[in-house]
Amino acid sequence: MHMIDLRLSPQRLVAHAQALGHNRVHDEDLGYAVHGWLQAALGDHTPHCFRLMEQRNGQVRLLGYTAADVGVLREHASRFAPPLATAVCGWDTAASKSMDGIRWKVGQTIGFEVRVCPVVRGKEGERDAFLASLPGGEVEASKDRDGVYEDWLRSHVGPGIAIDDMRLTAFRLVSTWRRAHDKQGNTGSGRRVIRPDALMSGRLKVADPEGFRQLLVRGIGRHRAFGFGMLLLRPA
Repeated sequence: MHMIDLRLSPQRLVAHAQALGHNRVHDEDLGYAVHGWLQAALGDHTPHCFRLMEQRNGQVRLLGYTAADVGVLREHASRFAPPLATAVCGWDTAASKSMDGIRWKVGQTIGFEVRVCPVVRGKEGERDAFLASLPGGEVEASKDRDGVYEDWLRSHVGPGIAIDDMRLTAFRLVSTWRRAHDKQGNTGSGRRVIRPDALMSGRLKVADPEGFRQLLVRGIGRHRAFGFGMLLLRPA
């Protein structure tokens, strides 16, 4: 497993999204644009989840976990990606590091941060986990969004880790444009959707090292292909 660090040009990214018909007025973040670019540029090497960060110099930084190192990604893009997709990334500054030599220990405590889309699925389709926890969907003063999201996160990490403590550090509702795809890859007309966007941080304890490694690769929750679910680690 490798952690990759790519610097993207937002202007070229938007131009690529525009060419694919992904750039819509309802899009309030670049998640869908980056999803389309990753598929075009990296193909089967696309990370299962990633995190976008805006830089002061105007670039967009993409972090993710992949099976391939940056050399493989660069070569794939050079050989197979369309020119418009290849130009989005500054390949001369792209970097990666192998995480295969890291040995996680049972009981090891690690700090984390993760951007998640805390939704649940039911008869009414996909809903904000907080609103779904309320009778009739009406917000009550007694209900705590932080607590609902914390319970949601604990239910999605699996047996690989146990969360010691956490907090909701940022929250917003994001409007995006989604186009449905059939089994042949054909796209529909699309629709506007509004989803919760939550930044959670805290400390976790490794319970199962292999399960923890798999969680890093897989990510947490739904919509991982659009910029949610990547665990960033730091010393506890």
